[in-house]
Amino acid sequence: MTSVVTLVGNPRSGSRTRSLADAAVAELSARAVLDEPRVLELSELVGITFSAEPAVAAAPVEDPFAVVRAARLLVVATPTYKGTYTGLLKVFLDRFGHRELAGLVAVPVAIAASEAHRQSVGATLTDLLVELGATVPASPLAVLEPDVADAAAKWASAHADAVIAALNLSAE
Repeated sequence: MTSVVTLVGNPRSGSRTRSLADAAVAELSARAVLDEPRVLELSELVGITFSAEPAVAAAPVEDPFAVVRAARLLVVATPTYKGTYTGLLKVFLDRFGHRELAGLVAVPVAIAASEAHRQSVGATLTDLLVELGATVPASPLAVLEPDVADAAAKWASAHADAVIAALNLSAE
């Protein structure tokens, strides 16, 4: 089995960003044997939200940085704010040193409101993960807001084999 961590950088817990990341993991799991993913919603870990509800930080069961380091597959999901990934995600990932995520296979996932932002966030999130040492074997799953519904299935049809190969798994 391959350990999977989904890291959600949306300041709203239970977001479309989370749903898209979950769909991507489900599509990959349909093609290869993966562990049930561990989900780290950063908004819950640090108590930050943009919703009307007050922010409450959940006490982490274990060190979230250790959870990420222990993953084999890391799905990193973010909405697009001001043309790039969220500051919440950036602050979390900045805690990792250069090449500290070497050995992990990463899948960048992003939702954007415009085509320019979709391309930008996909590229910059990929660059950040590569800088941290992760292997990013496929194009990011970066979609426009209206296209979220079937985006994971379309992305997986084109890119799941590359992710599975990077994990050294055989497709089912």
